[in-house]
Amino acid sequence: MNPKRSLAEISVRCLCLLLGLFILAQGIAFTILADLGTDAITSPALVAHHVLGDAPGGMGCSICTVGRMLICIHAILVLAQVALLRSKYRPIQLLQVVMGLILGTMLDFCLPYTRLLPVPDYCAALAYTLLGCVLCAFGIFTFVKADLIPLSAEGLCLALSRTFSWRFSRVKVAVDCTLVGIAVLASLLLLGEVVGVREGSLICAVSTGFIIGFFFRVCPMWDKLFAAVGQHPVKRDDSMM
Repeated sequence: MNPKRSLAEISVRCLCLLLGLFILAQGIAFTILADLGTDAITSPALVAHHVLGDAPGGMGCSICTVGRMLICIHAILVLAQVALLRSKYRPIQLLQVVMGLILGTMLDFCLPYTRLLPVPDYCAALAYTLLGCVLCAFGIFTFVKADLIPLSAEGLCLALSRTFSWRFSRVKVAVDCTLVGIAVLASLLLLGEVVGVREGSLICAVSTGFIIGFFFRVCPMWDKLFAAVGQHPVKRDDSMM
């Protein structure tokens, strides 16, 4: 966080961050509704919900919602960062846990009314998946433009990149594949079937980055808004793409 920013700009950026998280949560909710597979970090959370929560075949623990399981995943990723960086870990980055808490709570808010939508056939499910990808991309784009605190998955990628001098893009792919692999293995061992990982997961993985890049190229509204409150716009960081 830039300490030279005015209170007005920080306030606007916080609102931008919250908006980005809500749009991201709604996008995730659409991918869950479609049931064709969701993004990498939500996949293990969805499996945990099916094992522990009130989903058919689960243990019936009503507090183990998808959103709360997602909060737990974010917390685990933050602990992994602390273990990697140790004394180099900046305490302000613990706010990533707060970001995960907000995102998980928003997801639990979005899911009930999103599940009211009909999914009559595969084409509708595919359309919901694509809509979810667009919303997730715009939510991440908005969150990144706020330029305050990264989400825990990106924070872990940065920690691994800095600790082992690995390229961020390769670390991102490795972390995402690891999360998906954990989801597949856990669902096979505990549920006897694959949950949360299907062709929609591949669609999310392939398309989201390109869509985020598209928004960076054609959507300058956040830069203009931040400039309007008296500060310079956020410069695009191509290393995050």
